[in-house]
Parts: sequence; structure tokens; C-alpha cells
Amino acid sequence: MNTDAQMQQDAGAELLWEPSSIAAGIGAPANAAASARSEKNILQWVSYLPRTCVKTMIKMGWDKTT
Repeated sequence: MNTDAQMQQDAGAELLWEPSSIAAGIGAPANAAASARSEKNILQWVSYLPRTCVKTMIKMGWDKTT
């Protein structure tokens, strides 16, 4: 029995928003390094998570790292 189940990703999926614009517009003022980390997180997430999930994560502040 194969237990390495993986969800197939739609290679043709497109973003309907720009991650950098989302990262720039969230809550507290951020410096360039914090914005870059936030954008990196978002870009990783959108490669394997549904768009609605990523939007929720951003609203909850999960893209912000210290």
C-alpha cells in the first residue's frame, strides 16, 4: 500500500492578486526586510495552498515573521 499521498497541483494555476501588494498592505508598518519575508511566505503558500486559505492566513497575520 502506497502511503505517499500527495495532492496534485494545477500547474496552470494563476494568481488573481499580486502577493507583494498584499504583503505591503497589511496592518502594522513594516520595514523592507519584513515585507520581503512576508512576500516570500506568501509566494511559498500560493504554490501549494488554495487561494482562499492563503487569504485567510494573511488576514490572521501568519505571513509576518520576526
